[in-house]
Amino acid sequence: MEPAIFIIEGGRALEMVKEHIADRSRVRRVVLTLIKELGVEEASINRFNGVLCGVVFKGEVHPEFCRPRGRHGVSSPRKGTSWNKQFKGQHGYKEVAGWIAGEFSIPTVISYRGKDSDGSRLTGSEIDVCGFLFLGEDGPYAMWTPNVPAEVAAAEAEGCEVEGPAKSFKLEFNGCRRIKKENWQILAQRHQLTRGAITSSLIPGGPSVPL
Repeated sequence: MEPAIFIIEGGRALEMVKEHIADRSRVRRVVLTLIKELGVEEASINRFNGVLCGVVFKGEVHPEFCRPRGRHGVSSPRKGTSWNKQFKGQHGYKEVAGWIAGEFSIPTVISYRGKDSDGSRLTGSEIDVCGFLFLGEDGPYAMWTPNVPAEVAAAEAEGCEVEGPAKSFKLEFNGCRRIKKENWQILAQRHQLTRGAITSSLIPGGPSVPL
């Protein structure tokens, strides 16, 4: 089911997205410094907190790194080396999905009683249940969440009796205004035409370019 998208205009969500962008930029600067020092052009980045996990050496592998692994040939530092300490010393940004869900008490699971058995199911994607969207450091900003009321309605349409917080949850967040996915895509296209680039966090089916 399509996620719900909200333009962020104020409130706690605005504080959070600005904090995320600043933290994301900090982490990226550290990663770029490490990559430059190693003299590589390709790297593996943790998609949840932005830290550097490994690099791809085009020629000889650095002596403090393991041999290339996987189909992309990524090498990571050997344990006990100075590079291993530098990698472990990175401080990533907050994992966004859990942060948003926790901050706004967004149900990520629906519990229900069915005709034949009881059960539960996710309200959104298992990996990216919530996220921020932004078209630059100065915005516009948006947030996407699972469409919990629609998921509840779908479960009830199947003859299930929904229980717990999902049943009464409302898609309302202080300082946020709900829009259609198409509206955000139009904003992104206009931004690209005027500035030549799009910066955005993940959205199902949407642009994703690191800040």
